[in-house]
Amino acid sequence: MIKIEFQKNVPLAQLTTFKIGGPAEFFYEISDSEELKEIVSQAQQMKKPVFILGGGSNLLVSDSGFKGIVIKLKSLSEIEVKNTEDGFILSVDAGITLAKLLAKAIEIGGEGLEWAAGIPGTVGGAIFGNAGAYGQSMSQCILKVKSLNPKNFEIKEFLPEDCQFDYRDSVFKKNGFVILSAEIFLKKGDKNLIQKKVIEYSKERAVKNPPQPSAGCVFKNIPLSKVNDEQLVKIPPDKIKGGKIPVGYLIEQCGLKGYQIGGAQISSQHANFFVNLGNATAKDVYELIKLAKQKVLEKFGIKLEEEIRYLGNF
Repeated sequence: MIKIEFQKNVPLAQLTTFKIGGPAEFFYEISDSEELKEIVSQAQQMKKPVFILGGGSNLLVSDSGFKGIVIKLKSLSEIEVKNTEDGFILSVDAGITLAKLLAKAIEIGGEGLEWAAGIPGTVGGAIFGNAGAYGQSMSQCILKVKSLNPKNFEIKEFLPEDCQFDYRDSVFKKNGFVILSAEIFLKKGDKNLIQKKVIEYSKERAVKNPPQPSAGCVFKNIPLSKVNDEQLVKIPPDKIKGGKIPVGYLIEQCGLKGYQIGGAQISSQHANFFVNLGNATAKDVYELIKLAKQKVLEKFGIKLEEEIRYLGNF
């Protein structure tokens, strides 16, 4: 049995990209699945909820923090690469950052992750929310995902068809399984062309995304399949990108670009980014989110769905 000594009342703000939020009642940084099993077992005995923290993006932590156990994934292993006839199979821990994975892809000449340039967070988080950009997503390169069932501590492998990947969604958002690692397939490509595309995407992201702390895009863009003709007629065709209506456009049309509550602001650079101007509270951000949802619903009849997750009481 592994002895787990939790840290108590650990501030979470600096562990998130938003730099907002109160403390975790209990906190532990793990490096292997055996420790994870023991923590989940102890959490059940303590009757405490558990939250797995990756890179801290796409997350808004309550000002009062989290009454439970926050587990920070820490990866000690390197990325394993296996050469195949037409590409590479990469074995990666969930705690490895997308930036580190992309650097390895560039190094070996593996094509298919260029879209991840400049995206914060970990591999586990990217699988959990099926992260993506430029018409591509994490689901397109997944071979299998290894996860832990927190109820019976069994390790289960999910094939792509088991993962129920959808736009910014996966089965892991529903079943509560903890992602441990994954196998990813990348095609063989030209290192120079891959590097060129990564630089291009990084520059685009730097121009488009605000420099202030944020959680990334607050809302999911709207697939055309989810709107009716009455709603669609209000959207100029040239504003529809990749079969989706950009939420930033909808919020901007409601006159909210640059709108501020307390220390939080709907970015004047990109209206689907809500930023921390330095002293924002989670309540400030939450009020902005409620306002944006209300105004878009009133003007367009479209109900916005958050891409970010909430931790704690709101």
